[in-house]
Amino acid sequence: MKIAICIIARNEAGTIGALSVQLGAQTLLAQSHRFQLVVVANACTDTTAIAAREATKTQLSGLPVESLIHETPLGGKARSWNLAVHELIAPDAEIGIFLDADIELTDADVLADLLERLTSEPALLAVSGHPVKDIVKKPKKTPVDRFSLIISRQSPAPHAINGSLYAARMNVLRKIWLPVPTPGEDGLLSAMIHTDGFSHPARTELIAQISRPTHYFEAHSILGYFRHETRMIVGTVVNGWLCEFLWAGGYKENASPLVRDRNEQDPGWVGRLVQSRAAGRRWVLPPRMLTWRLHNLRGIGAARMFMRAPFSIAATVLNLWPAYQANKRLKRCDAADFW
Repeated sequence: MKIAICIIARNEAGTIGALSVQLGAQTLLAQSHRFQLVVVANACTDTTAIAAREATKTQLSGLPVESLIHETPLGGKARSWNLAVHELIAPDAEIGIFLDADIELTDADVLADLLERLTSEPALLAVSGHPVKDIVKKPKKTPVDRFSLIISRQSPAPHAINGSLYAARMNVLRKIWLPVPTPGEDGLLSAMIHTDGFSHPARTELIAQISRPTHYFEAHSILGYFRHETRMIVGTVVNGWLCEFLWAGGYKENASPLVRDRNEQDPGWVGRLVQSRAAGRRWVLPPRMLTWRLHNLRGIGAARMFMRAPFSIAATVLNLWPAYQANKRLKRCDAADFW
């Protein structure tokens, strides 16, 4: 079996070396497969590509890995994803494993476990990693740390791809073209897989998440939290509008070829879609974007609700400012590029 490991990176010269060390230690690379490593350095203004070349030569030397470091001046993760899937990853690759350059794998068996889960269940088309905040490793956690960890545990996504780490069948991914630009590509990618390109009702069971933690990501500072939440809200709303637009097409077959054609022939189509949805409205966010952190209180019993409610309410209040900022951004012409 040929397995492609793909890293889409922007200005990650300081982290991609550490990730290469972790990849070199993965037990998956000792299995009897063929491997391709693809690094897409998109619109980088630092030495990401140079650092990637040096790291792969050092850390993957002697391993059965064919490396390709590709630089593109065009930014956007969705654009780079399309490039990787349709042009850079080898045509005979059967499985694609996608990683962000700034994550830390929890142990040497992570990639092997992803592959095992995906290949052992024929009905699965993709398997997502299980991210946890790096502050979980702190021996002494502040009250803010504890609050942050509790809130993140209350937002599970067992049937959605987490873009920082996932594995998928390449025959499925090659059918997909993501709209460009797409803020937060993993949400739309999940929808594309669930619905075979918006051609049939969603089957969420096609994607699963590994139950154990697989990788750490950096917890945000207070200001970083507000910026991150603003980006997440913008991405969620834009992806929702894209999904509504694609569903309205009434497609009987996968809509991705039409998305590809729009990307090529009408590069501004996503921006105009966002403008059309926001035009003339003072408030464009759906009401659920203000209350979604309260939804996990439903159907859990009085005792659990009593314990969880203070954190969910506090998180909802904290979400008001990012929601306001996201609403402002969505009314601007560049909202689709905001990521």
